[in-house]
Amino acid sequence: MKRLLFASFIILATLNTIAQQAGRVKVSFAGLKCLRETADDILHLDGKADEVFLRFYFTVADKFGNTKLKYSNQTDTYGDNHGIFGNRINAGSALDLFGNLKGGIKAGDNYYCNNIIGEYDLAAGDVLTVVPTIWEWDPGNGFENSFDASIEGAYTIMNQKASSLSNQRFGSPIGGADILGLVLIDAGSFLSLKAFFNIVGELTPKPRPIGITKTGEYSPKAALLNANIMQQMANSNFGYGAGVIPIQYNEEALGNTRDHGNYIVLLKVEFTPKPGTTANNGAPPPPSSGYNNNSVPPPPPPSAPANNSKNSAGNLRKMDRPSPGNSIAGNWAGTYGNGESNNSNYYSFKLNPDGTMQVMAANGNVMANGNYTYANDQLAGTYTYTTSGTYSFSAQMGNGTLNGTWGSGSNVRGGGRWVMTKK
Repeated sequence: MKRLLFASFIILATLNTIAQQAGRVKVSFAGLKCLRETADDILHLDGKADEVFLRFYFTVADKFGNTKLKYSNQTDTYGDNHGIFGNRINAGSALDLFGNLKGGIKAGDNYYCNNIIGEYDLAAGDVLTVVPTIWEWDPGNGFENSFDASIEGAYTIMNQKASSLSNQRFGSPIGGADILGLVLIDAGSFLSLKAFFNIVGELTPKPRPIGITKTGEYSPKAALLNANIMQQMANSNFGYGAGVIPIQYNEEALGNTRDHGNYIVLLKVEFTPKPGTTANNGAPPPPSSGYNNNSVPPPPPPSAPANNSKNSAGNLRKMDRPSPGNSIAGNWAGTYGNGESNNSNYYSFKLNPDGTMQVMAANGNVMANGNYTYANDQLAGTYTYTTSGTYSFSAQMGNGTLNGTWGSGSNVRGGGRWVMTKK
């Protein structure tokens, strides 16, 4: 009879407390890759080679780690779907005794799909934890109930630790660092999620997850994701397409040469920011509720040469405003901070030669559009988000660095200070 293996893994999608963005997250099962199938009985009574199914667990916590949602989902079984196994999804390349392709997963087989397994709206600071597990199928009652109990008992501490750890690692964009190396962690060590299954001497076949040690200990992997890292991962390819996370569970590497399963599970996570919400990718806080989003105030007056004519209010007339010129046009990036100090919040302008501009996110997306003027080392302008209002800014150029302030409406100092250099 087929020996059941255990392997599981955790994806923690974390939108944390440090100015994180609200938005919608979509999690999809993208497929699996078999590097070595599990031990099986010689007669293949449960179907040719391996048959597997996946169980996904979701939990959402607020920015303080309090649990807001718990949910689980199980897929169909993948493998040999002939004869009495017609309710399975055919997968794999195993042959029957006559050389006919029947399905059943063996070493070298891949199965790709794009099945949405969870989609949620997240408030700013929310933490989404996804726990996907892959199980080898066998007849009989398996270890699902005992694993459910392990997950249920760990939700509280998992949410608290995941939020804290993600804040430490991804409170701001991580630049060119090894994203996957930072995202994947050991859940037993970091999140207090560990289970034990008595598989030694088990005579009754039953389903069990793939990825345990020979003695039955299970410490799943975990991937931590917040708004910053999800948007960066959208443009990252780890060998299986943009935004797809490969998670390997190798039984032999865990010392389990008896059951020796080795699988890679592919999980895709996509995040769509809610328009106008605040994030570490450079958007300053939204305007107050009393501000009229439909009103676009003029930019603050730049310092102008003495011979420039002015209107009755003392501002340069549009026709008299100096051309931005090529000295300032280009891509600028730096940080902004609240009050009178800068911090690590990303802030970037794309200043075009024609006087138009865009506010850029850390991942290269356009966040807002506006106009600017530049004369005598003074920069000033406004930009508008789709739904969150208009902001003004001004800055002084010095030694190739722009030092400025920003704020909502026409108040260029109400938001805080910023600094940028040309890329």
